[in-house]
Amino acid sequence: MLRAARLVLVCTLLLGAQAARAQEPPDWWNYESTRDGHAYAVRVDMGLRRVFPLSGFPYVIVTGVAYASARGDGLPELNDLSRLDALSEALAAAVAYKTRSIYAGSAVREGQQRNYFYVSDPNGVEDVIAGVYAKLCRGCQVSTEIRADAAWSAYRDYLFPDEPTRQRYGLRAY
Repeated sequence: MLRAARLVLVCTLLLGAQAARAQEPPDWWNYESTRDGHAYAVRVDMGLRRVFPLSGFPYVIVTGVAYASARGDGLPELNDLSRLDALSEALAAAVAYKTRSIYAGSAVREGQQRNYFYVSDPNGVEDVIAGVYAKLCRGCQVSTEIRADAAWSAYRDYLFPDEPTRQRYGLRAY
């Protein structure tokens, strides 16, 4: 009986610690790199690198908009980047209001912005996202994809900087 009580206590403490980590403030980092010969810029919560994948957030929502850019590298103009960042923040707030979520970051490349949200329950979130776009980005070409990603491969493969990028920025501890 004592052994079972200890096991329950340990499990409760571990789950509480995991939930506390999920609630830590984001550690945002911005970087630019290239992928497949194309420039891209990323805003990523590097704090998640210590704890991902988080159980309880098995779905990823990848949503974004197309943007026009006169830049030769396909990245957004500075004034448009502010608009895209504001749109990302509005999406993050709306998704968080609908379900437990973690905004992992966003990436821009070749006239496309993509935001990455990990959620506990994707039901109804697509409608919430559509509502944000209808209000803040009328006429924009948008896309939204929801898929299972319990391993957080989207965070690891698309947001987290690859080894050459980490070396270029001097990130040895990652």
